[in-house]
Amino acid sequence: MSWLVEILQSYPELALFLTLAIGYAIGKIQIGSFKIGTVPGVLVTGVLVGQLGITVDNTVKAVFFLLFLFALGYNAGPQFFKGLKKEGIPQMIFAVIVCVIGLISAILVGKMMGFNAGQAGGLAAGALTQSSVIGVAQDAISKMDISNQKQMMDFVPVGYAVTYIFGTLGCTFILTTFGPKILGVDLEKECLELDQQAKESFEDEFVSSHASDVLYRMYKVNDEYAGKTVSEIEAQLSQKNIRCFIVKIKRDNQVFKANTSTLIHTNDCLAIAFKEKDVQHIKFLDLGEEIYDHQLVNFRTESLDVCVKNQAIIGRSIQEIQDNDLTRGVIISKLKRAGEEVAYTLETKLDKHDVLTLAGPVDDVEGLVSRIGKPVRQSDETDMTFVGLGILFGGLIGVPSLMIGKIGITLSTSGGALIMGLIFGYLHSRRPTIGRIPSGATWFLSNVGLAAFVAVVGINAGPGFVDGLQSSGLSFFLAGMMVTAISTFSGIFLGKYVFKFSAPVILGATAGALTTTAAVGGLCEKAKSNAPVLGYTIPYTVGNILLTVWGSLIVMFFS
Repeated sequence: MSWLVEILQSYPELALFLTLAIGYAIGKIQIGSFKIGTVPGVLVTGVLVGQLGITVDNTVKAVFFLLFLFALGYNAGPQFFKGLKKEGIPQMIFAVIVCVIGLISAILVGKMMGFNAGQAGGLAAGALTQSSVIGVAQDAISKMDISNQKQMMDFVPVGYAVTYIFGTLGCTFILTTFGPKILGVDLEKECLELDQQAKESFEDEFVSSHASDVLYRMYKVNDEYAGKTVSEIEAQLSQKNIRCFIVKIKRDNQVFKANTSTLIHTNDCLAIAFKEKDVQHIKFLDLGEEIYDHQLVNFRTESLDVCVKNQAIIGRSIQEIQDNDLTRGVIISKLKRAGEEVAYTLETKLDKHDVLTLAGPVDDVEGLVSRIGKPVRQSDETDMTFVGLGILFGGLIGVPSLMIGKIGITLSTSGGALIMGLIFGYLHSRRPTIGRIPSGATWFLSNVGLAAFVAVVGINAGPGFVDGLQSSGLSFFLAGMMVTAISTFSGIFLGKYVFKFSAPVILGATAGALTTTAAVGGLCEKAKSNAPVLGYTIPYTVGNILLTVWGSLIVMFFS
């Protein structure tokens, strides 16, 4: 095996990929409801590989960490700024307070235990289950003028590794076991009531919505419709305001496009387009026998998102657009606003940068695009100009320091990348024609970016990791228990007595603020409902941002 060790030492990039491969495999291991997870799996593997005396250039670590933070902000941006609206503010304030309590508890417990900056950073990262703190804390320590800088930086992943398990399991256990008792509720019953309210609200919102997918059906017409024009049959089939079109006709084995004046013959086969939700309002049974004819339906259709930019369209209702701008066979199936699909009626007026989904034959849809705005085409291509400038600008705003005494407080390049990711993600939701990063690419940037960063941390910290674990393992574990318990119980009591949220929202919001995904999963499993997720999303977004920033703040208190 000596030859393999020599190769890994000579080519550390291969050691990095070995660490990722084994770490991801370990991360998939599940014991009961607890899953080890990618980050702990990669960190432990990196530490073991690091025992071989391998060193990976820190620039590699920095690049992957910046990619991760930008992607994290990009994904969270729309939800974060949506949370600034009135209905999301209480949950945002709740999350801020819980995160501040987490920071204060980590500082106080760290001081009580006599931890240095590296140990305190690791404590915060693991006990509050926010792995991005590792990078931010190490970045802050690297700027300190101290002799034992390397040792301090190595303590960060040690503290994370020891405290993360209780940070995850402990938070989940407290929320699922003690939480309902403190709140005095039957969680399953409470969630059932909340689910019913949410269902009724959803139905009220969408019952009159015209949003729906487009379907195509084929019929062989009977004698009753022979001799009538296409427009007459369409009017007879459907009610007013329901778009139903004969788009293709097959006659004597010839398929051609229908127009309003075309006369229908007996035994003609028709391809009809309509919205799925309108099927009950269309008199298909009177038309004739439903068939399937590959030749008839073998025409190209598309469902294309178009960003509203044309001034002639902005401010007009869906009804006006359908009556005056859409061509035959083209149907508005969905409406997105600020990146989210919304319910709409025929009276809904369009705003600039709304996104309409047009469905119909390709030629007809493409012919309409310029009259409405710009197409937002699905693509696997990432706008790397957008990503590159986002990280560059984030790094530039993160470099300047605010001096407090002799200590410089800075967002750091990592904090700047996170904030710029939030802004750029929000810009994309408002301007969907720019800054597209496909879901697969965002997964890679965020998931693999973090994993690769942690792998480098583990490999480089490997030699000092074992010594740090032997000297501080027990104290780390006890400190982590205290920080996790204080933060979790504080969230429960805060939600009950101050914010007066419903029980599922309190428990979900606490899990979100502490970014403990396993906890919300445990809550949903115990409640047999997804109701806790109602309180999870906004606090989780806030928690990801604030807990990451805490990585540099906590170092300041131990400088």
